[in-house]
Amino acid sequence: MFNPFQIFDLPVDFQLDEKVLNARYLKLQKALHPDNFVSSNALDQRVAMQKSTEVNDALKTLKDPILRAEAIIALNTGEQLDLEQKSTQDVAFLMQQLQWREQLEEVERQQDERALNAFAKEIKQETQSLLTALFESLKSQQWARASQYCDKLRFTHKLSEEIERVEERIFELD
Repeated sequence: MFNPFQIFDLPVDFQLDEKVLNARYLKLQKALHPDNFVSSNALDQRVAMQKSTEVNDALKTLKDPILRAEAIIALNTGEQLDLEQKSTQDVAFLMQQLQWREQLEEVERQQDERALNAFAKEIKQETQSLLTALFESLKSQQWARASQYCDKLRFTHKLSEEIERVEERIFELD
């Protein structure tokens, strides 16, 4: 099983020391740089490239709180996340999603910058609240609950991206 923490010799923990992560990333990338393998055989070059790809994938996973949490869950449960088959069972959150989408559509239709800013702030606060709840769930090893928070965070992340696109369109019209 892919363990991004192991690649960087870090403890499996949701909270990371970004400076340590970045320093270890640079050290690994320097060691795996293609220039170091110019005179090596094709197999060694290919292995170095594969390891470099693994390092990049591990960095991407650890830098993203949702992917990092999912890695922790997978490492502790042995279950890989299948986004294609996964859907949230939280009916209240599904209703909240619909309400937020309708709210964003209305803000865009009205081209209301103030309402958009307030909505963006609301979603940012919700995201922070979900991250805190995710951290607590991981800390208490409530893997199923943590997975649900990952689902919700994935939605708020996408919604934040949509808010940015709406913001760009509103400012284009000004």
